[in-house]
Amino acid sequence: MKWLSTCKETSVLASRAMDGRLPFADRMALRLHLAVCENCARFNRQLQEMRRLFREAATTDDHAAGLSAEARQRIATGLQDKSDT
Repeated sequence: MKWLSTCKETSVLASRAMDGRLPFADRMALRLHLAVCENCARFNRQLQEMRRLFREAATTDDHAAGLSAEARQRIATGLQDKSDT
């Protein structure tokens, strides 16, 4: 990876960085580009925030945002009825 990457390459690096540690050259290319490109820096912050929110949502036991037990049961029954026919 070259030291100065394009916006497209940087978006790929930012996404890959979410999954694991990047090689040194890729980390430096990402950091350098984010330092000079406001749009990519904003994109990277948005990725980080989405990751934080998804993790937070996954760790809470609050089912208020999900389906009620009755709705889940209706869906399961409907699926079972369709598979029986």
